Amino acid sequence: MNPSQYFFLLFVGTFCAYGLWKSGSLSWQSSTVHAKASIQFDLSIPASSPSSHRFSNKTSKRTSNKNHRKYRGVVSKYMLELYHRRSDLDIVRALQPIHVSGPTDDGARILVFSVPPIDPDEALEVAELLGVVGSILRVRLDDASTSESCKSRRDDGWRAFNVTSAVAMRNSGIVRLRVYGKVGYHPCGDGPILLLSYSKVRKKRPRRSVQEEDLDEGDGPRKRRKNSCRRRSLYVDFALIAYDEWVVAPPGYEAYQCSGKCFYPFGDHLSPTKHAIVQTLVHGALQGVDSGSKPVGRACCVPTRLAPTSLLYLDASGTLTYQYGYEDMVVAECGCR
Repeated sequence: MNPSQYFFLLFVGTFCAYGLWKSGSLSWQSSTVHAKASIQFDLSIPASSPSSHRFSNKTSKRTSNKNHRKYRGVVSKYMLELYHRRSDLDIVRALQPIHVSGPTDDGARILVFSVPPIDPDEALEVAELLGVVGSILRVRLDDASTSESCKSRRDDGWRAFNVTSAVAMRNSGIVRLRVYGKVGYHPCGDGPILLLSYSKVRKKRPRRSVQEEDLDEGDGPRKRRKNSCRRRSLYVDFALIAYDEWVVAPPGYEAYQCSGKCFYPFGDHLSPTKHAIVQTLVHGALQGVDSGSKPVGRACCVPTRLAPTSLLYLDASGTLTYQYGYEDMVVAECGCR
């Protein structure tokens, strides 16, 4: 082998050795990077850790609060005020106009409302077109037979125009009002609305044919047991039972519930019926006796008087309605029946 071939082979060998060393170095660095990445991943918070659960719960609560209200549309500011001041009006419905015409020759706009039929248990007291003070200047019935403007009243920052005659004497479910002023688009719930105020038709409750009387305990002495039947707390969250789809306010209320056992003799505050007294006596008499018949239970602790509460809600037609006395929502008294 001559010297030139020797130096050539030495150069090739050196170059290959350098290449092998360089690739090994890169491989080692790559392994180090993967190791570091692996360590960083392993030190992260596991998905099942308590901190992760707390974060998940907070997120779900925010999502729940965001989706708490499922109803759609702008809620009238006036109706919200009416609810919060607990007006004693029986029922108030707020109707949005189904059509607003362009300006007429005299500068008015025709507001068209679809009025629902009156419930047999309700009586229309007054109908008013309501708007923010300064937005509605004058209201006339869209009827050629009269040119008289409707009378108005001030209610804080609102002005209401009496249109009862137009609603009461309508031939169909449509009422048209000629309105002067700014009655355009109001996206914030302060646009013109037709307020319909109703009173409930009071019905006399039939008197019981048999008065409730206490029965004697019997011949033998009985051990007096304490009745635990009474009213207890029960807060109802409307979102929990999907009532927030139609109830605008409140978000929930104290409904109360009756619980406990009924023992003879009953206290006067439990207002037991004769049947409840007899059933409880039979229940006690059959204790420990194998009569071969079906067991007889004692009287139950149930609501004996219910009270109303105030609600702002959307009725079946989607009309925003305030009702001062939404019946049978709150347990007022408990008794044995």
